[in-house]
Amino acid sequence: MEYPLFRIVCPKDEKPRVKANWAPNLRTSVHGCIDNDGKLTTIEEDRANGGTFCKFLEAVAVQNSEYQVFMMFIDRATYHRSKRVREHIYKLRSEGYNFKLIWLPRYSPDLSPIEQLWRPFKRGIHNRIINTKEELRLAVSAEIDVLSMKSKGFLSNYFSILFG
Repeated sequence: MEYPLFRIVCPKDEKPRVKANWAPNLRTSVHGCIDNDGKLTTIEEDRANGGTFCKFLEAVAVQNSEYQVFMMFIDRATYHRSKRVREHIYKLRSEGYNFKLIWLPRYSPDLSPIEQLWRPFKRGIHNRIINTKEELRLAVSAEIDVLSMKSKGFLSNYFSILFG
């Protein structure tokens, strides 16, 4: 059974105790993007780094091969700007996948369209007591399924000028 942890009620002079997961092995990172039709492409990895981002770009190219140009809003995370990622994008371009990266201003990831979907996703994960890596993976998978349903038509609302 899952209990949302939004509010805690306790006696006035007593400090509440909340179980929290701080174990380093209970971490995961999700890379994701949305296409024009609202189709969500995600990969889940233990860590976010240049290698996992390259793997994500590969997944985007393969799953959306019908597109000729891939415009992606990217924040300025260190691993997004790494030499490995730049070289991988050149490699993908030589294979016919035309990636155009649109860099967001520093310290403003909220300008990225997908951040509007990540908020409820994170809220759904953070408000669960998770004890094992497998429970975390299942929770992430369930939230991604919910996210996929919410993403239909999302970009047309976000960029109403472009999509009519």
